[in-house]
Amino acid sequence: MNYFEVFDIPQLLGIDTKTLERKFHELSRRFHPDYFTTAPPDEKSRALRMTALLNDAYRTLRHATKRVEYLISLYGFKSDGSKVPQSRLAEVFEINEQLEDLRTAGDAGPRLDEIKRQIHLKRQSFETQLEAATQHWDVLLSKGADQTELKTHISTLAKILAESSYIRNLEDEIENRQGHYFRQA
Repeated sequence: MNYFEVFDIPQLLGIDTKTLERKFHELSRRFHPDYFTTAPPDEKSRALRMTALLNDAYRTLRHATKRVEYLISLYGFKSDGSKVPQSRLAEVFEINEQLEDLRTAGDAGPRLDEIKRQIHLKRQSFETQLEAATQHWDVLLSKGADQTELKTHISTLAKILAESSYIRNLEDEIENRQGHYFRQA
């Protein structure tokens, strides 16, 4: 049973998160282990498995990017970096070199702010691409597109996620390690 089936919803990416949350709470109450304390062992075990599945499914489907990653995994794809264009890798390498120069100098100042701004703009661009691609997926699914067309679009979603992961990682690195590496001017 996949995560969409757990909540009895189609494999759309534009999920109404309020409805998802409501269904999560309904199902959580139905399968909560406290209701199975006097049940036979196999029912207790099933309730525990279902509770774990519900929690995993909810954590994944409520987050837009995780939802896309999960959907592409259902089609046998993953958002790995093996198909990222060389130009994107070169761009990320250049940004990493700039960050390393700043770390070595120990003085971030306005250069770090400019790099952060560039990275933020790139992330926004990917978010826009991903939003458009997820909406297109929902249209394809709603119109009953064939498996070939769906898999082609899943490949597009995987490509966008793979490329954007490099930018998200740069942003996370700066955010999480800024105080350790950079001294503000």
